[in-house]
Amino acid sequence: MIVKNEARNIGHCIRSVKAAIDEIIVVDTGSTDNTKEIARQLGAKVFDFVWCDDFSAARNESIKHATGDYILWLDADDQVDASEVKKIRHLKRMFDSNKDKAYYLVVNSQSPVDGETLFQQLRIFPNVNGARFEGGIHEQIFHILSSLSIQLVKTDVVIRHTGYHDASVIVEKSERNLKIIKKELEVNPDHLILHYNAARTLSGIGRHAEALDHIKRITDDENIKKSDKPFFLAAALLLGKYCADVGRYEEAVSVYRDLCKDFEDEGMLHFCLGQTLFLTKDYAGARQALEKSLRLPIEVSLFPVNLDGLHYYQYYALGECCLQAGESDQARELFLKSLDFGLKHAESLQALGLMALQNQQYEEAIRYYEKAIEERIASDLVYSNLGLSYRKLGRSVEAEAALRKALDLNPQRLEALTNLGHLYHQRKEYSQAVNCFARALDLAPNLMDVRFALSEIYFRLYELEKLVQECDVLRKGLGLPCDMTLNNFEELSVLYEEMGGVLTEKGRDDLSLMSYRVSFLIHPTKRVLDKIIPMARSSNILNSYIADIEEILTLHAGESQGVGFHKEVLDRPF
Repeated sequence: MIVKNEARNIGHCIRSVKAAIDEIIVVDTGSTDNTKEIARQLGAKVFDFVWCDDFSAARNESIKHATGDYILWLDADDQVDASEVKKIRHLKRMFDSNKDKAYYLVVNSQSPVDGETLFQQLRIFPNVNGARFEGGIHEQIFHILSSLSIQLVKTDVVIRHTGYHDASVIVEKSERNLKIIKKELEVNPDHLILHYNAARTLSGIGRHAEALDHIKRITDDENIKKSDKPFFLAAALLLGKYCADVGRYEEAVSVYRDLCKDFEDEGMLHFCLGQTLFLTKDYAGARQALEKSLRLPIEVSLFPVNLDGLHYYQYYALGECCLQAGESDQARELFLKSLDFGLKHAESLQALGLMALQNQQYEEAIRYYEKAIEERIASDLVYSNLGLSYRKLGRSVEAEAALRKALDLNPQRLEALTNLGHLYHQRKEYSQAVNCFARALDLAPNLMDVRFALSEIYFRLYELEKLVQECDVLRKGLGLPCDMTLNNFEELSVLYEEMGGVLTEKGRDDLSLMSYRVSFLIHPTKRVLDKIIPMARSSNILNSYIADIEEILTLHAGESQGVGFHKEVLDRPF
């Protein structure tokens, strides 16, 4: 391994792999900490090397000092788990004395920029003449070994590359690497490995447009397409990804469809195509591609991928495609299946929660939303829908807390404002309800449920001018006459009753019921009551409405209609 100031990592690295190796070579490029001392204490042979902005030169220096038949190269921030050490020891027993094979290992890389990714990297190779790394940065040896007629073999041995966890340090290292690559490209402008490394490095720090220029140098090369298909495929998949990253979805789809002509059996290709089509909202096309990706194997290759996250996305995106096609049962099964993969399930949990909420399965919705919070992936929308679920179950305190949390995350989350307003309205905390509703109407002036709720509040507060204003706005929105002269409450009640009828014709029974409720509150009549009861019963909210009716009649007791009517209504069976 080559190292510099790796005192924090080198001990863990050497101890993790020591049981599988016979010799440890450490080339130090200028450490100022106690890296070299730790390495020596663990039995390593340590050699100094003057850094010259060339990782291959340093790596090749380490090869010079190796005496074994085969070489395993590591970075100081690599670690090998005990299970993988056993695999390496088993692999050693299979090494051929002809030294004509080299071995790809699976690198599990952890990064705050890319997340967890898996990719194949040639880590074990025979110690033969001519075996040398190339490339000043992201040094590689597989092309040299291929030219020496050494067979390249894939294994399932995993190395954990812990990497850097500070994003700013990663950007700094990437900028350093780019300078080295640029210098090399000035000397070797047609070196495709250099262009591949430049593209990967640029993409890693968000410079996707520049990455495209370099990756196209590979995909436009007809020779590499014929001579090294795995490398060409990895580059072409990255080309499609980078196009999608900059919003050029049609170009990305075109790249993937062209690849299908030569790589029809590549599951990763069909996944990438399906993912891009999904982003363009071509749900039918996405479904076809994603279903095909499920039928084909997706293996770790040169193309870096988070397999667990990929499988999660396969099932999540397919679930959304089914949902768009009206196949809600199939969608739910796929969303649930997606939870078996990955560590974060924000999209599927939100979808499952919303489906449960829409089906009035509030306890189930709460479970999904609380799971999202447990995974620390909850958005303001999650908290908003969680609050609504609590509110529907009458869990007022929990509803308020969730809705307030949604507004802490996003003060303009409309659903949270309206639901919190309705919650305060139910609790008769009118000033807070009006405040929430006013904020909601600033964002969306045509919210009819909010204006019906405000109508009720203004009547109860005896703010009649505001009540009439709300009535006019509502009627105007429904295309009904407004700005009329009113002589009494009964006439105002009739206006709200008329709106209830129009809303019923439009199929908006929820708003119709609110309008009839306001009409009944302003002036209770048997006629309006006979409209409220069946609608409340069909909506499974009759019990709560009976309590509201009793409260309204008590409010009006002793007024012009007479106590007799109120007693008759209160005594009737619902």
